[in-house]
Amino acid sequence: MEFSSVDVKEELLQFLKKGFKDSAVRMNVFKADPQTETELPCVGINRVSDSEAAHILGDFGGEDFDRENLELSEIHSTHFQESMEVRIWHTNADERERAYRILKALLMLFRPVSVQKGLLSFSMEAGKDESDFTGQVAPFPVYWASIVITYLNPLDVQTSEHVEAISGFTSRGGVSIGG
Repeated sequence: MEFSSVDVKEELLQFLKKGFKDSAVRMNVFKADPQTETELPCVGINRVSDSEAAHILGDFGGEDFDRENLELSEIHSTHFQESMEVRIWHTNADERERAYRILKALLMLFRPVSVQKGLLSFSMEAGKDESDFTGQVAPFPVYWASIVITYLNPLDVQTSEHVEAISGFTSRGGVSIGG
């Protein structure tokens, strides 16, 4: 079995790391929220949802038979509507705001890159600014703001099966043909 789909977390991680570096902003980027104060400032990327968007019975995309290798391949395809929350974490509210504006601009630049990789219907929705001084979120004062990106991500799964060549058969009348 082989499959193809866009690994959005990894693509976004690499894109944002480079984007913040090119913008001369010190920013860690993780595939999850920070665990310690030393990881701040940072961006945490978290999956919010991942659900099939266009289910068709069997999702059969076609088949192919390779006569030379005697291999039958089938492809099954669908699209998943996925959402990722991209959250800025900082210990300074003013710096959080500056980093948030850069993040928003970088996500705008990520949109055409994601479309080239096969994503569809890329959109962004911003959340509200938040903070915590009580120690419930972290044992230190922290500020965060997030943007949720939503898109359609194709999933193609190909199965292959080696088949044996027919060397002969017997008809109902008992006549044998071939081997």
